[in-house]
Amino acid sequence: MNMQMLFGDLPQPDFEEDFVSIHFLASHSLLLLEWKRQITLEERKVGFRKALEITRKNGIRYWLIDDLQLSIITPEEKEWVLSEFQDEASQTTILKLAVVTPDFYPSLVANTEFTEKGKEGYQEKGMIQHEVFPDHSTAVNWLLSEEGTETQENLLQ
Repeated sequence: MNMQMLFGDLPQPDFEEDFVSIHFLASHSLLLLEWKRQITLEERKVGFRKALEITRKNGIRYWLIDDLQLSIITPEEKEWVLSEFQDEASQTTILKLAVVTPDFYPSLVANTEFTEKGKEGYQEKGMIQHEVFPDHSTAVNWLLSEEGTETQENLLQ
């Protein structure tokens, strides 16, 4: 199930390039970041920095990152995410960050250590909970689990 099916008519993107779309769903304090194709480190930086800017401006609590179009995360990208990005994200209002990844074994194995380091880093630097999911609906259920079932049911209709 993709984000369009899950959320219905998404608002116009708050930011869009050929490699990324960023939507802010104010009613759920939710930022949706979707990579549209394989990206470079510089493109990752542009997308994440813009998402952080939107987060700071709106006090966003939940992030859903769609990595389904990514087949590889380079060592340089991992290093930047685990250092500079985590430092910046930990200074924001983000409480939960969910990543949806391709559901095939090589991808999951390749990123297990990166995911664990990410979780540890977020917890050391602040309050952000970080989890990885194989689909959008499970990720959204986890992200909004503390908002109450009524909010979740409205979103998932």
